[in-house]
Amino acid sequence: MKTILIATDFSDAAHNATLYAAELAKVFNARLILFSAYEQVSVPISEIPVLTLDEISIRVKRELEDEKRLLTKGNGLLVETGSKPGVAATCILQAIEENKVDIIIAGMKKSVSAIRRIFGSTVTALIKKLPVPLLVVPEDASFRYISAMALANETDVPPDSDPHLLNILREIGERFHSKLYLVRVTKDRFQEAYEVLNRPFKINRMVRSLDPVYECIEGKDVPQALTDFTEAYHINLLALLRPQHTLLERWFIKSTTRTVIFESPIPLLILPERQKIAGTQTEA
Repeated sequence: MKTILIATDFSDAAHNATLYAAELAKVFNARLILFSAYEQVSVPISEIPVLTLDEISIRVKRELEDEKRLLTKGNGLLVETGSKPGVAATCILQAIEENKVDIIIAGMKKSVSAIRRIFGSTVTALIKKLPVPLLVVPEDASFRYISAMALANETDVPPDSDPHLLNILREIGERFHSKLYLVRVTKDRFQEAYEVLNRPFKINRMVRSLDPVYECIEGKDVPQALTDFTEAYHINLLALLRPQHTLLERWFIKSTTRTVIFESPIPLLILPERQKIAGTQTEA
C-alpha cells in the first residue's frame, strides 16, 4: 500500500475518515492524498448571492490546506492535496487514475435519510465502477489496531479471478498480524451444512499467509448477522467482495453491499472484482 486517497467533503464523517487514513498511512509509510470535488449548486434567485465556481475552488483549496496542516502537525506524514470541479464520483475516479492510487478511504454519516438510501451517495456511486479497494469509515469509528478481520463472501471466486484481488486485505493482515475469518451467512442449518462442505478454497489460497479461519453463521438478515459476528469476535475491519449482478438483479434485489455500508459499525473494506495494478486494469 503505497498511495492512499482520502475523498473528503469536509463533513464530520469525512474528517473522521481522514484521521483514520492518516493513522493507516503512518503504519504503511504511505503517500496520502487529500482530495475533494466541488460543483456550483443552482439555487432560487431569492437566495443570492451565489458563489462562482472560481470562488468555490478557492474555498475548497483553503479547506484542504487547513486539513493538511492538521494532519502533518508534529509528524513527518507526507500529505498532498487535490481538487477537481465536477461530479464527486467521476472526479475521484479520475484522481485514482492520475495518481496510481492503491486504496480510497471515505467517511459515512451515522444517520442516513431514506431518500439517500434509495438514490445512493458518492460512496455507493463509486462502488459501481470501483477500480481499487474502497475503505468506508463510519462517522463514530476511531482508528484501532487491526487485530481481527472478517471477509464475508457469498461464493468462492471464479477460477480465472484476478490474482491480486485480495492483495490489500492480505497486506493489512500481514502488517498488523491480524486474525482473518472467512465468513458466510446462511439462511438455515441445511444451507449451513452444505456451505461447510463447500468452503471458498480459491479465496483461502489467496490469503493463505494469514492462516484464515472459516466460519459459517446462520441469519436471514445478512447485515445484522454480520454485525453480530463482528461484535462477538471483536472484528476491527469487515471486508466484502463486490458481487457482479445482472441489471435485473440490481433493479429488483436489495444490495447487501449497500445495506452493510450504511449499517456497519466498523470500517468496511469493499474489494472490486477488477483490480488496477500499476496503471493496468485486469479483469476478474
